[in-house]
Amino acid sequence: MVGGYGRGNRYRWWYRATGLPGWMRFGYPPMWYPPMGFPPVWYPEIPPEEELQMLEEEKRMLEGELKEIEERIEEVKKELKEVK
Repeated sequence: MVGGYGRGNRYRWWYRATGLPGWMRFGYPPMWYPPMGFPPVWYPEIPPEEELQMLEEEKRMLEGELKEIEERIEEVKKELKEVK
């Protein structure tokens, strides 16, 4: 019986045979294996002179941003005083 209830075609008792639902049978490693993915990445160590230069550049950038934020705060305060 094709597609019928004779259980001969397309119905194979997979759950009873394996004890697992279909999505668990294939494609997933058992939990005791390490997770699949990319291997750990190794980054070369930065020389101290280069690290110092990089940190000083970041400091200058952050100081510039802080200056812009303070200027904007002053502008907003002036606008609030004009409204009142």
